[in-house]
Amino acid sequence: MRKINMVVALLTLIAMLTSYAANAQNADRKWGVGLYFGFTDYKGDLGNDFWEFKNANPLIGSATLSCYLNPSFDGVLRLSLSNVESGNTLGNFDDWLFNSNLNLKYKFNNGYLLKEDATISPFLVAGIGLSHVKAEGVFMGNNFDKTYNNMNFYYGGGLNFRIDEKWSVAVESGVFYPLNDKYDGYKNKTRDTESYHDKFLHTTVGVVYNFGKSTDTDGDGVSDNRDDCPNTPEGVAVDKHGCPLDTDGDGVADYKDDCPMLAGDPLLNGCPDKDGDGVPDKDDKCPDVKGEVQFNGCPDTDGDGVQDSEDECPEVKGLKALNGCPDSDGDGVTDANDKCPNTKPGYKVDANGCAFDDDKDGVVNEEDKCPDEAGPASNYGCPEIKAEVKKELEFAAKNVHFASGRDILTTKSKKILDDVVKIMNDYPAYSLKISGYTDSQGKDDMNLKLSDKRAQATKAYLMAKGIKAGKITAKGFGEANPIADNKTAVGRALNRRVEFELSIK
Repeated sequence: MRKINMVVALLTLIAMLTSYAANAQNADRKWGVGLYFGFTDYKGDLGNDFWEFKNANPLIGSATLSCYLNPSFDGVLRLSLSNVESGNTLGNFDDWLFNSNLNLKYKFNNGYLLKEDATISPFLVAGIGLSHVKAEGVFMGNNFDKTYNNMNFYYGGGLNFRIDEKWSVAVESGVFYPLNDKYDGYKNKTRDTESYHDKFLHTTVGVVYNFGKSTDTDGDGVSDNRDDCPNTPEGVAVDKHGCPLDTDGDGVADYKDDCPMLAGDPLLNGCPDKDGDGVPDKDDKCPDVKGEVQFNGCPDTDGDGVQDSEDECPEVKGLKALNGCPDSDGDGVTDANDKCPNTKPGYKVDANGCAFDDDKDGVVNEEDKCPDEAGPASNYGCPEIKAEVKKELEFAAKNVHFASGRDILTTKSKKILDDVVKIMNDYPAYSLKISGYTDSQGKDDMNLKLSDKRAQATKAYLMAKGIKAGKITAKGFGEANPIADNKTAVGRALNRRVEFELSIK
């Protein structure tokens, strides 16, 4: 009855302890100290079956010191003291049995078979040790009283119940197998009796206190061993796995999520974008229509850089300066309003897109050499030279003379050139070409130089009277292009001349 009550009490204690079972982390607290009690069951010549309660003996006590090696294995030092009594018709014995063993425990909650934080997890254990035995008894009428120190082999298994990260409850049953057969006083096979090798079954329940300092590099309250996000920034709220909270489950942690309560796009800092234009809904001014980032999510149908809401020609690509409307000739007037759509580049235009023609002569200002005076297009918009003016120039050409063999104008010639100055001032759009000639007397090269000097002297006189240098060109041609016979004095006189030609450049 005593042994039955002991078993009932053991089972009751197991039920009470396991009702508080919760997760623990042996990897964080790598050391554990355990205290156990239970019973020892003997198998041998004087009682040869385990789990017969009549052979069960109280286990005085057992203690363990365990060390976490890795998720699958722990190293365990186990010390136990028990009193074993048994007997039958062959005899009886009373042993004090002390075992010290170094065991290796295999855990099923290694992350492969069960989760490491499993509440209930089985284990297997095996190891070697030393058994110290004080044996007394009687076998077949012979008394014995001996002390033994023998090696033993231990193997067993059990269940571990984790209460929290510090406490756990372990239930274990295992066999101590001594390496000799001396414990019950009978060790040899006789003619009448076959010897059974002595062995002992220990069944225990105990409490283990886990201790050790865990490492929490990022200081988030979750140890590195079970921290899936070991580099979380300081002060960020984390879940039980040590990762930053992601309330909306969109893959963007709350502390980085601009929309922590709405699942969104990681590329948009966790905010939704229902029209898929790359602008989060909270910033999208046109959230129901796919648009452009530069326009806060509003569309630009024709792609001209002007959003549709501001584009006066939303279906046709145009210019920003013209509110999105096209201007084919680039004159600043939209095609829709341009009455002269083919204006040349750079021409100034009026409100209708037509180039200005200030003198109304049909030649636009940019092409009109005389934009303030009407003239035919054939003459670049400038008035043509009057017939009488042409006669004056012809007269001047015949009557401008120089000192013989020199480039000095005569006084009479200067007065004639004053009339040329007046003509130049009357026709400012024109330029004057001066060509100098000589007769055939003298050397050709000397005549060429002399004719050029006379042309330049004429130009110098006109410039002195206020005509700009850019309006005059002067060049000598020597004996070339005679207009009379150089064999006569009259002819030679006519060939010594300066010709004038007005033209528009």
